[in-house]
Amino acid sequence: MSPYRERYHRDLKELKNLTKEQANRGAEAIDKSIMALRDYNIDLARDVIKHDQEMDDLSLKIENLCMELLALQQPMAKDLRRIIGILKIGIDLERIGDLAVDVARVTTQSQNKIQITKLEYIPHMAEICKKMLDGSMEALMNSDADLARQATKWDYEIDGLYVKARTKILKIIIERPEVINEGTALLLVNRHMERIGDHICNVCETIVYMVEAKREHLN
Repeated sequence: MSPYRERYHRDLKELKNLTKEQANRGAEAIDKSIMALRDYNIDLARDVIKHDQEMDDLSLKIENLCMELLALQQPMAKDLRRIIGILKIGIDLERIGDLAVDVARVTTQSQNKIQITKLEYIPHMAEICKKMLDGSMEALMNSDADLARQATKWDYEIDGLYVKARTKILKIIIERPEVINEGTALLLVNRHMERIGDHICNVCETIVYMVEAKREHLN
């Protein structure tokens, strides 16, 4: 193999590694933002917001490398799907990071500690999201479409928890109108977590396309 092609394959591998790093940062942001909300930890919430720029910078680095490979290598077939797929995955991962930041902002903008209900469903959703992210990245690193499909099975549980949390919060708001601001904030957080699950499903759909060259709706 020529040095030129060796460099090309190294760059493809680097794209996967950078994408996995971006996913890990997203999982960390999810974890910290929910922890900050649960414990009313303003400093931790601000830390999530502060590090969002690092995720944006990493996303730009991935995008630039993808564009460089497309321009210089003119890949075909499977390699082209890999690069385009990484670009698409990067968009979803960046959005996941943005949603985690939005959750952190709920904590920083709340006037008082949100205590209208014991947080149980929402942290559980966050744990499942992190598990799905881990599974999706394992599928990406191993080019395993079946593993990507398996990771999306957890989204049904997230949807169920979303409905339970929404029902519980709305019931509290109806019974106690004075907590409408806190309740609305939690409804927003609940929606953000559900959307994170959807974005992870998008990532898994893209992995299936990268590996098998077919579109498959997994959400």
